[in-house]
Amino acid sequence: MLEKINNKFEITNIELGVTNKKLSLTNIEKEIKKMKDKIGIGIGIGIAAAVIVTLSFFVLNAGNLELNEISLIGIVLILVVFALYILWDRIKNIRKGLPAEDERLKLTNYKAGYYGFIAAIWSAVFSPLFFEILFDYELPGSRVTAVVVLVSGFVFIASYLYLARKG
Repeated sequence: MLEKINNKFEITNIELGVTNKKLSLTNIEKEIKKMKDKIGIGIGIGIAAAVIVTLSFFVLNAGNLELNEISLIGIVLILVVFALYILWDRIKNIRKGLPAEDERLKLTNYKAGYYGFIAAIWSAVFSPLFFEILFDYELPGSRVTAVVVLVSGFVFIASYLYLARKG
C-alpha cells in the first residue's frame, strides 16, 4: 500500500514538473517578445539618428540654403520628432512591463498606415498637377517623391495621434 502512495506521489511530482515547464515556457515567450520589442525600438532610434546625421551632413555641405530647402529640412525634422514620440511611447510601455504595442495600438497603426498609403497615392497623382496649375512649374521626379514621402508621413502621424487619443 505504501508503494501505491509513493507511485501516486511521484506521478504528482512529474505532473507538477510539466506544469512548471509550461509556465517557464510562457515566461520565456514573454521575454522573447520583450526582446523583439526592444530590438524594434533600437532599430527605430538608429534610423532616426541616421536621418538626423544625414540632414546635418546635407546642411553642412549645402552652402547657401534656399527657403524651400529650409522648409523641407524643417518638415523632415518634425517627422523625426513625431517618430521619436511614438518610440518614446513604446519605451514607456516596456518599462511598465507591458508589451510595446497592445491590440488597440496595432489597429491604430494599421489604420494610420492605410490613411498614409492613400495620401501617398493621391499626393503622387495631384502634386505635379497642383504645381503645374498654380505655379506653371513641372515637378521633377525626385521632388514628387519627396512630396509623396512628406505628405504620407504627415498623414500617418496626424492620423496616428488622432486615433491613439480617440481610442
